[in-house]
Amino acid sequence: MRSLFYSLAGITAALFGWNIALLLVDLIKFILTNISQNEIEPNIETIIFNIERIFLPEIILFPIVASFLSIFLVLTAIYLSNPTHDKANKRKRKNYLNMALKMGILTGLISAIITIILYQPSWTSGAIRRVVAWSIIGLGIGLAEGLCWHFLTTEGANILTKDRLIKSPVFGFLAGLVAAFLIELIRQKIQLGGYEEPLGFIILGTCLGLSLTFSTTPAYQVALRAGRGFGISYKSLNNQQSYPKITDSSKSNLGLTFVPFKCLQKRKEEDPTKENLIEEGLSIQLPSKNKSTIVIGSAEESHIFLPGIPAKAAELILEKKQWKIKCFSPRKVELQTKKLSINDSLELHHNQILTFYYEKANEKFYRFIFYDRFLDPST
Repeated sequence: MRSLFYSLAGITAALFGWNIALLLVDLIKFILTNISQNEIEPNIETIIFNIERIFLPEIILFPIVASFLSIFLVLTAIYLSNPTHDKANKRKRKNYLNMALKMGILTGLISAIITIILYQPSWTSGAIRRVVAWSIIGLGIGLAEGLCWHFLTTEGANILTKDRLIKSPVFGFLAGLVAAFLIELIRQKIQLGGYEEPLGFIILGTCLGLSLTFSTTPAYQVALRAGRGFGISYKSLNNQQSYPKITDSSKSNLGLTFVPFKCLQKRKEEDPTKENLIEEGLSIQLPSKNKSTIVIGSAEESHIFLPGIPAKAAELILEKKQWKIKCFSPRKVELQTKKLSINDSLELHHNQILTFYYEKANEKFYRFIFYDRFLDPST
């Protein structure tokens, strides 16, 4: 599904950008033609002629198409990373889009200028120009995606974001290169009748979408995001001994941890005893090894400790890469809208809501959202 979404985003962006750029180029040509038909100074007429001959359409086409591709693919990354929190997406979207737009315009301009320069020597063919131009566009769009993630994600400048900052431009460059070679191969086999450009941009958008699918491969395969019921203030817990937490990974041997947050390091420095506190919005990264079992309950030995619920409310079990929930406390565990009975065992799927009710107060509960793909809570 990721490949499909990225590919559709790339194709849509390429077509939108190409059509809008074409309309703008035709409009500029129409204006320049009307000006040149009037009585004007010879030097001005020469300038108009050179603008139309040298700078059009590349100087308009490439920046617009590159901007559309950059924006659409970055938006796709945002919504695939955090599909259920539209309000949070909107808060961060402006920053991402500003960076994507700037990188798209810059990349398009550089690509257009280099293409214009390559038009001058007689030895450069259209194939060479397209290979160079589209490779630069792919590189820039990949860089835009990598930079957005690097500067705006909650992961910060750790090894994962550095890796993505390298992979995205490289995959983008290769996508542009492959797209250029494919269109040249098609041109040799089929008479395209003037449709080389739209077909080329469709192939470019598809290749970019597919390449970014691989460069943005999820870093965390499974996570539980804390939702309603965890809205507690860390500062108010100074005198409270019992609070929702994950057990120390060295004791549980499961490696339970939070998706890296910039705020977690600060919290650890302020009070190391509260570093495993579960708060609303935090995501717990679950282990990926088979035959893992996570106990959720109010008993101190629980892997995910939730005060107030039954001592052993449920278990999360990983078997053959499929997570399941097994209920041990009837009507105190809910999957979506279904309250589970004792020993009920159900498979978990992306975006499902898990609710754990207090033992003595049904109106109080803790809620998680289960994710089986990468989640970056900053978006």
